[in-house]
Amino acid sequence: MPRTAGTCGSGRHVRPGRPDVAVTLVARHGTVRLPTGQRFDGYTLNGTSPGPVIRARQGDLVQVRLANANVADGVTLHWHGVDVPNAEDGVAGVTQNAVPAGGTFTYRFVARQAGTYWYHAHQVAHEQVRAGLFGMLVVTPAVPAGTERDVLAPVHTYAGYRTVAGRTGVTHVDADPGSTVRVRLADTDDGTVRAWVSGGTYRVVAVDGHDVDGP
Repeated sequence: MPRTAGTCGSGRHVRPGRPDVAVTLVARHGTVRLPTGQRFDGYTLNGTSPGPVIRARQGDLVQVRLANANVADGVTLHWHGVDVPNAEDGVAGVTQNAVPAGGTFTYRFVARQAGTYWYHAHQVAHEQVRAGLFGMLVVTPAVPAGTERDVLAPVHTYAGYRTVAGRTGVTHVDADPGSTVRVRLADTDDGTVRAWVSGGTYRVVAVDGHDVDGP
């Protein structure tokens, strides 16, 4: 019978009811294969790294069931930059116990703030995040601001391979002339990343997930 990790902290105060977004993420240790063919020992969520993109609208109740298939040191998920109840914050040893191999834990929170965020392991994070336990969380406004295309660009270095959205080398994204593209850039490494746009104009419309005033 799978074990279920308990919760530390001051209790769980989450809106009851059926979730608007329901996701199951299975953390596994093993061989990671990038879309561009490189292989290395690391971690995946649902068999991939980065893990599945979680998308929600502002005000949605989000439910994420985390299952630990075989990560020996245990695992949790932290919602980076997202304002969540203390018990849903995913900090092992502080707000919850790490989920042991064979165990599960269900996170529930309301996505109150629109923006670009990411989620990642917070148990032995220096190893687990670096080796693949992370993904992106996108919360769109309750009332869409306009028609634009979303391009997700998590930057991450695996075993010496610098990637964008899990791919090494140059990634091209086609767009129609005059169209609007929002590039959601997330630096998932522990250093500074330089980013730029060539061949067209651009504006910085958000920083740390939140829209700026007068971009």
